Amino acid sequence: MAEPIDSMVGAEGARSDLERARGILSELAGAVWSAAWSLADEQKARSVAQVGGVAEAMRAAARSLESSQNLTAADYVHLGARNIENFARTIRDGRWVDLAADIEETARRRPTLFVAGATVLGFLAARYWSAASHRGDAGAEASGTDVSNDFRERLPPSAAREL
Repeated sequence: MAEPIDSMVGAEGARSDLERARGILSELAGAVWSAAWSLADEQKARSVAQVGGVAEAMRAAARSLESSQNLTAADYVHLGARNIENFARTIRDGRWVDLAADIEETARRRPTLFVAGATVLGFLAARYWSAASHRGDAGAEASGTDVSNDFRERLPPSAAREL
């Protein structure tokens, strides 16, 4: 009769371990999800700043055109700068869900424009990440840090210990 009691205790211990593992995995998944959204928001802010820099450069070019009495070209460049600023504002103020819905709507209404834009954006993103990875590799080598440490720092302490 002692044997069924021992197997019951073992089963309860296994359930407890399984629940503990599920809890740890759930916490880790939540932390990874949170870190991913945080990184995405940071990237969005950097992108908005870069797009804003393009708009400011266009404004400077427009002022230069105005000073050289080329007013028609200056007006077009100012218009382009305004459009770029509006785009940056849309990205900055928009939620990811809304931005995705806007992209989907554009893809349905104007598929050719969407494919062309995605191609250009993909090319620019590849160039940006390629340049950033070269700068990041040089910075990590110079400082002696690992890029994955940045990700671990964003995790809660209990999840980081599990990695």
